[in-house]
Amino acid sequence: MKIAFFISDHGFGHIMRNVAVISAVQKMGHEVLLVTGNRQMAMARQYLPQPVREIIRNTDAGLEVIPGTLSIDTEATTRAVRRHLLRWPELIATAKDLHADRFVVDIAPWALQAAKETGTPCFLMASFTWLDQYGWFLPEELLAPYRTAFAAADRVLMYDLANPPTKNRYPVHTDVGFTARPFHEDAAAQIRSRHSRKIVFLSLGGSNIGLDFEIDVSGLPYDFISAGTLRLAGANTEMLDPSTGNTQDYVKAADFCISKAGWTTVSEIMLAGVRTALLERNDTPEDTMTIAELKRRKAVISISTEDLKDMKKVMERLEQYSGTGRHYSNNYRKIALEITG
Repeated sequence: MKIAFFISDHGFGHIMRNVAVISAVQKMGHEVLLVTGNRQMAMARQYLPQPVREIIRNTDAGLEVIPGTLSIDTEATTRAVRRHLLRWPELIATAKDLHADRFVVDIAPWALQAAKETGTPCFLMASFTWLDQYGWFLPEELLAPYRTAFAAADRVLMYDLANPPTKNRYPVHTDVGFTARPFHEDAAAQIRSRHSRKIVFLSLGGSNIGLDFEIDVSGLPYDFISAGTLRLAGANTEMLDPSTGNTQDYVKAADFCISKAGWTTVSEIMLAGVRTALLERNDTPEDTMTIAELKRRKAVISISTEDLKDMKKVMERLEQYSGTGRHYSNNYRKIALEITG
């Protein structure tokens, strides 16, 4: 069977939560076609055991942030969406030309539209849709094509922590829990062996250009490892090279995580069972709903961007937080079976 995956090129979270699924599909003997952005394709090559047929496209408009912040630039995002919608006919034609047996979409809506027009069975892999992110500021003329496209999904595979609007939009769905790149216990142990103090892993996202202030952690009794674009000060800090692979092993090795609330990193955190502070961003509904649900489960604490300026207080809160002790399963094989069954 020929299965086409259409993966958002907004950041790296969408491709990272799909590489384990794609790998499982390949091991079942199916041919995979992968449609995503250039940087995401380069990332996928690091993880997939077999080559895929690569179709490099700008698959999503995504979100634009105000430089030096993590706040959404609504005007720039509106312009980006308007430009991207003009390309949908070309993108839909690309999807039709693949002649795939099934489409798997996370979460590029035009691919759902192409599936409907060709009668190709399609799966939407969702914890949110762009309607949830754009609905509070885009004009209806730009939202309307998204509404039409997202309504075209044949089947919806719903991740754990899917937000309430998405659950309401798709009352008939299959719950598939969490999925992430598998941990490598030996690698995590090696990371821990290099540190005599507790490890704090910071993951503040690959889809932004960072914060414009310095975070001084030099006097704190921890080792801070950052995978994002942060200005950390202190001899007890390590900045991972952007090309560093298997960052999920740093999550597994850490005693604490400080992260944006992107679904893929949250999934890795939940699977690792590490104590975590998630960054509140009130202009990002998806993050707000994810954090609210995790706090309801008593699984995380939340902090603001301002809180990052006093890391001592953040760490005091994390030390006092005990977590729930709840364990989750990595369901990438279950998802692969749903797609191929």
